[in-house]
Amino acid sequence: MTDTAWITWMLDKNWFYAGALLILVFPLLIIAIGELIQKLPDHKSGWVPILKNIQHQIIPQLVFLLILTQIMGFDRSNIAVKIVETFLWIFVIHTALAIANLLLFADAGSHHDWREKIPKLVLDFTRAFLVLIGAALVLAYVWDLPLAKLLTALGVGSIVLGLALQDTLSSLFSGFALLTSRQFRINDWLSLPDNRVGKVISMNWRTVTLLTRDEDIIIVPNSDLAKSSFTNFSHPYPRHMERVLFDFSFDDAPNKVKDAMIEAALSTPGVLSDPAPTVALLSYDEFSVRHEVRYFIQHFCEQPAIRDSFMSRVWYVAKRHGITFPTRAHEITMMPAAAETAQAPEGINIALLREFPFLESRTIGLEEIAHHSRVMEYGRGEVIIRQSEVSPALFLVLKGSAEESHTDINGEPHIMNRLSTGDFFGLASLIRQEGSHITITALTDLDVIAIPEKATHHLMDRYPDLANEMEAIIEKRMLQINSLGLKSSRHEHSANNAPDQDNVVNLKNFINS
Repeated sequence: MTDTAWITWMLDKNWFYAGALLILVFPLLIIAIGELIQKLPDHKSGWVPILKNIQHQIIPQLVFLLILTQIMGFDRSNIAVKIVETFLWIFVIHTALAIANLLLFADAGSHHDWREKIPKLVLDFTRAFLVLIGAALVLAYVWDLPLAKLLTALGVGSIVLGLALQDTLSSLFSGFALLTSRQFRINDWLSLPDNRVGKVISMNWRTVTLLTRDEDIIIVPNSDLAKSSFTNFSHPYPRHMERVLFDFSFDDAPNKVKDAMIEAALSTPGVLSDPAPTVALLSYDEFSVRHEVRYFIQHFCEQPAIRDSFMSRVWYVAKRHGITFPTRAHEITMMPAAAETAQAPEGINIALLREFPFLESRTIGLEEIAHHSRVMEYGRGEVIIRQSEVSPALFLVLKGSAEESHTDINGEPHIMNRLSTGDFFGLASLIRQEGSHITITALTDLDVIAIPEKATHHLMDRYPDLANEMEAIIEKRMLQINSLGLKSSRHEHSANNAPDQDNVVNLKNFINS
């Protein structure tokens, strides 16, 4: 046989091409895929598992199939060939689903992306449906099973299985309906019909799992949620109204109580100013007048902390406004003796003023100052003077501590000083009748003596040396603000006026007026 005849004879054989594929093409393809995996950039790393599936699963099955059918000459009806083909199609379907998932959902991350809004259960159902179609095609093409008979058998089996798994399937389809309707999402807060409240931490085909504030787990079947009503505090409308009931004495005027409650609500972190808090008088009971405070919060997860903070603020605000909580009908109150109180009917005990070093030796006229002053109590975290607001009085720290801070024109807060017993604040704003440059916040429960403007004028007029002492302290504080580059709006318009000089002029004018 000549060389030409030999080559022609080899080219006529199927195993020649199969051998060429096995010896040349497949090894080169495996090497090329390996090199591609090594050189893929990080943002393309999602393709690595897919390429490895092709390299380690699909190509080896093709090799086995070529060996069986082309080299060994087995027919497609051979059981070994059918098994290899079955595994090949399984790997192909798996890889195809992975490619589709990567192309469609790899970059889904934004809440505005339509892919992010598709529930996971819908994707699971879609994948299961595609797998069933692939399995049916494999059974029909590889194993030569008639699809019509197969579907008939599956139909009968489905009826029997449906009756046996009625409750499970009910939860399954209820979960599908709930998730496709997007009535709640992970991290939403739900209230169940039995008033249990929890945060959604997981959802699957059968159940929804909630985590309560007590760190307990509630597992609710989807069918139960689908059959009953529940409240979603988070989605699609996160704002939530809180209602808090209070009882106050008949001696307190309703409008006075309402103003105090609104003040307490607006000073509580987390309470929204828009919509504004409201207070309603509900009823006149036997020993008290019942009021309901209604305020809004933005995030339900913060509800316990905000409610606690608000109810704590109410006590301090009520004390400052002279609002009393009713006592029980059978309660006996022992009134302190006059010698124990030693306090004027209107004002404070003069001994409290003498506790301050700068007033200890200045006794003349303190009775009148004490008569017009009063002790005010603030809770931890309350703001006594807010930056840009005019101070209503001169405040002397009687007990507790407070923080002096300034917010610059960029909105950055700066801690200036810590005030404690014996310190004062509010004088600079009071004498100039301008917005304060600083914010005073209580670090602990704080008791202060509030001396109103007229009484402060009387004190400074009687003791000019005291005015000079306070003036020096004000200068020091304002120089500290300037040293940090924290310019107030007043100094922005008058850069040539030093703040200490400005305070001197205003304080002297205040004394001489």
